Amino acid sequence: MLLHLAQGKAALLKVAFFIAITSLLTACDDGEQHYAFITNQLSDDLSVIDLASQTVIKTIPMGNRPVGIAVSKTNNLAFISNSEGQDITVLDTATMTALTQISIGGGPVGIATNHDGSRIYIADWYQHKLSVVDGQTHTVITTIPVGNSPAGIIVDDKQQRLYLANRDDDTVMVFNTSNHQLLHTVDVGKAPFGLALSPDGTQLYSVNVQSSDVSVINTQTAKNIATIAVGEWPYCATLTPDGSQLYVTNQDDSTVSVINTQNQQVITTIDVGESPEGIQATADGKFVYVINWSDGTVSIIDTQTNTIINTLKTGKGSRSFGLFMQ
Repeated sequence: MLLHLAQGKAALLKVAFFIAITSLLTACDDGEQHYAFITNQLSDDLSVIDLASQTVIKTIPMGNRPVGIAVSKTNNLAFISNSEGQDITVLDTATMTALTQISIGGGPVGIATNHDGSRIYIADWYQHKLSVVDGQTHTVITTIPVGNSPAGIIVDDKQQRLYLANRDDDTVMVFNTSNHQLLHTVDVGKAPFGLALSPDGTQLYSVNVQSSDVSVINTQTAKNIATIAVGEWPYCATLTPDGSQLYVTNQDDSTVSVINTQNQQVITTIDVGESPEGIQATADGKFVYVINWSDGTVSIIDTQTNTIINTLKTGKGSRSFGLFMQ
């Protein structure tokens, strides 16, 4: 069974499979409604947060142990990986209703999509493969062998690149999304999970759980160019829209490290809820939402002051591994 893997270091006996992949979408003053979708693994449901009012407005039943989520930039679609159901839930984010389930098999955990939801990418934790699914026909187009225990995925539509973290190989793979060919394999720190890509696509950040650091990869050369020490047992990361600050969840410390990406230094550390996992910045860059597993809450950080301004109660075992805002 795919149990919750993130109870801290309580040793390496716990298999962790979480990450955070992010493209920056969300609340803007554009007259439209924007939401955060929080997967609750232990209560088998999804909490919907209205970003304007910072309130939970709806809870939607999901499949068996929902973990990962990917929200398309257009077409009002979200895709949720149900780790023990071995399938993907397709959600209409306009009506807040589940449209269908896509059977995947294995242990679907990491998930990402392209801008319009026409392609869905799922990392299989147990079968060590990447499945590519057609977002319209809901059929598997191809499966690609990858490293051991693949987790975090991030898609760069502009450069036609997909980045995948292999937790048990200590590597990040780079694929061409047009032909699904492997381009590079980059060595990083110990047990990479979460990935974050700079707005211009030139730098990729790999969050390494067991070495408690972040690897900085130059995407043009596919080289690891720096390592930044953070807190204990880091999992996920997100960048502000201007790329100036990187926020990293540290599960064992129950903190978030804030990094200046220009000098690659930690500028402050913020106490959040217990066992933070998923994290994402809003599109206007004003707030960062931190998803806390152990107490089932979301901490909201004001990026101007780097302080917590609100805490919301969600479900049991909240995770939101992936891109969770619209």
